[in-house]
Amino acid sequence: MKSLMKTDWDLVEKMIDEMLSDRIRAYEYYNYFIINDDTVLVKVYDEDDEVMFTVKAKLAGERLEVIDVW
Repeated sequence: MKSLMKTDWDLVEKMIDEMLSDRIRAYEYYNYFIINDDTVLVKVYDEDDEVMFTVKAKLAGERLEVIDVW
């Protein structure tokens, strides 16, 4: 995979789900923004619609790797 911007949305969401499930057990939902061809910003929310944290991730082959969390 070469570009998140040209990838099917379902596949992008699957990669985000896999990245999050490797690191967190419980969250309600997330929103994401594709910054460029290989970087995505993901806001993760709890059941009260509060932002739990934000993840910046970079495309590495067929997976997303966490770059920063705040």
